[in-house]
Amino acid sequence: MTSLLQRISSAIVPQEPQVGIDQIPPLTELVDCNECGQDCYDHSGYPSYLDLDTTTALLGSMSPYGRHVMISTGLCDWTERIEDDEASLAGQLFKVINDDKNYTQNQPNGRIFVTNTSLPSTYSSQDGGHDVLLLPENILISNVQASDAPAFYCTFLDKPLPLQPIQLSMLHPVAWPVHANPFASMILICSHRKRDKRCGVTAPILAREFDHVLRENDIEEQGDYGAVVMMVSHVGGHKFAGNLICYTHQGTRGTWYGRVKPCHCKQIVEDTIIRGKVVKELYRGSMMHSYGPTSFMDSSTCPARIRW
Repeated sequence: MTSLLQRISSAIVPQEPQVGIDQIPPLTELVDCNECGQDCYDHSGYPSYLDLDTTTALLGSMSPYGRHVMISTGLCDWTERIEDDEASLAGQLFKVINDDKNYTQNQPNGRIFVTNTSLPSTYSSQDGGHDVLLLPENILISNVQASDAPAFYCTFLDKPLPLQPIQLSMLHPVAWPVHANPFASMILICSHRKRDKRCGVTAPILAREFDHVLRENDIEEQGDYGAVVMMVSHVGGHKFAGNLICYTHQGTRGTWYGRVKPCHCKQIVEDTIIRGKVVKELYRGSMMHSYGPTSFMDSSTCPARIRW
């Protein structure tokens, strides 16, 4: 008998992907790509020298993770490997994580995914302090410095994943101001040119088109229905550029897309950001538990999750 995983995944690729069931969207959440496989006459294509992969299956092409740490830097490009930049908050966090002998990338908490972002640190008032967005907790921590990495790790990252969206009132007093995530939805575009020029070339093109589409839909950056576009450091899979992650559902759903072109931006905004659907031909995978509950998460305690 065909398994549930096979039947659901067959709507995306013709073979069973090596991904967890919590990364397979329900069939009711899937939509067909409007522009895939068609020539686009309204948008220019990417330069041919980029050597992009157009044939490898996208589903399962990203590394699963349970928690995402996004560090505001105000930049769109970074040193080739942010984990090796020991003077930075990202570099120090990687060091602390690697030094923790109890750290594991396995279920139920999964990998801690650390990226830099182009967002400025508007909430931080201290010199060298960063705003840090943390998902799935859906909070922003300000004034975090590189030297704070060990304490920050113990306070926020060395913890089980939350079973429901975090309320600020649920947090005990901490060393840094903690705010609600001001962005209802987020579009993260890999722009890490020093790591691979394919993302560096495609990201600005996509960012301009997303900004245009969001304005057409009267979507501001902040507010209950807001969406922000930001550049991020290496996410993996340069050959699938443009690469992006869409965060929706109170920061608990992270949808990864690859091979995104400017002609796809309108559908991604309208179907994924506004309607919460998944464009199946572009789908690479998702943050763990995006399409839960899983065997170790009770659906009755996860109001933000999509239920089968």
